[in-house]
Amino acid sequence: MRLALVREGKALLYISSPESAVGPKGLEPAWLDVFYNPVMVYNRDLGVLLLDYYVKHLAPHRPIRAADPLAGTGVRSVRIALEVQDVERVHSNDLNPKAYKLITLNARLNMVENRITAWNTDANALLAQLQFKLGEPLLYVDIDPFGSPAPYASQALRATGHKGLAAFTATDLGVLEGGKQRACNRKYWARCVKTPVSKELGLRVLLGYLARVAASNDKAVRPILAYYADHYYRLYLLVRRGARAADSMLEESLGHAIICEREGPILVGGMDIAAPQAGCVTVGPLWTGPLGDAGIAARLAEIVETTYSYLPTRTRIESLLQTLQCEYRLDPEKVYTPLPWLASQARVNTPPRDDFIGFLRENGIESCRTHFDPQGVRAEADWKDLVALVAAYWEDRGSGKR
Repeated sequence: MRLALVREGKALLYISSPESAVGPKGLEPAWLDVFYNPVMVYNRDLGVLLLDYYVKHLAPHRPIRAADPLAGTGVRSVRIALEVQDVERVHSNDLNPKAYKLITLNARLNMVENRITAWNTDANALLAQLQFKLGEPLLYVDIDPFGSPAPYASQALRATGHKGLAAFTATDLGVLEGGKQRACNRKYWARCVKTPVSKELGLRVLLGYLARVAASNDKAVRPILAYYADHYYRLYLLVRRGARAADSMLEESLGHAIICEREGPILVGGMDIAAPQAGCVTVGPLWTGPLGDAGIAARLAEIVETTYSYLPTRTRIESLLQTLQCEYRLDPEKVYTPLPWLASQARVNTPPRDDFIGFLRENGIESCRTHFDPQGVRAEADWKDLVALVAAYWEDRGSGKR
């Protein structure tokens, strides 16, 4: 296996030489002898930042132990060992024997071999072994697969200790956003259909699935950060042990979304739901609660400017966190709204996003942009009111009628 040397964060890493994995659209990570995706450096940068915050402010004790069961080159494991204090051990694993060799090599190269234990086994088998073998539970488990996290969800949540943090990446957005309805039903036990707000509903379906898996293991989850970026979803969930906590979570934060032809999405609590009326579709079960913690997003935005100023994706992280602060503060039951969808219902042109947000605020309605859609807004107002306000926006400016 030919190797190349790259730098990411504070780590220097050997990866499979990319020369043989270049396709018509550039590097194809899945073609490499050992998987490494440079596009996901943004994901890993933010992951390091959030884990550092968790260890310092939310973990029940320090130091902690972590697991990276689908490690590839070991890039995330090495970066955690180098960049996050008070992580005494990272269990870094991959089923690919070539990946195992790179994990070992990269740990040695960065002089963190005393804090990284390399494994060469099945991810679920490793998590089961660590769950019962360790004297204390894992407080951080990171599931970052190529595709769906569903095959690893149950064991990952079982292995995550009380008040621990479980992280999940999903790249099968075509399934979660309704493009492959049968696959969504198989993998996530939910009904997904294509809608103008599928970006958010897909994330809520994934979160709802993980919540139900956690509940089946007598655990509850609370998202502190969940977002969409590029071609994937990323979630960070605080895990609590207890059947009572699991019951409360299901009652308070699980439900469905109802979308009708001339109405925006409505989130409805409760696992049982009547058949939709004519012209309406139901998506779910899904998560109806907050997608994250606004206070934590604000603190992360402060930290990235100081402690993590070296991160190459810092500017993008700051922009995301600023948006999430506002989104997380607003009513979680109000799904974002694409402006072209609103404008078509009002029979007017699509207004400029930032101008319309300003107009909403002038009318006493809390609102902000959304990270899901560059032409989307999130507002604490009903769909019919927003349609009327789009029309009122153009009336106020004396133009815009179609």
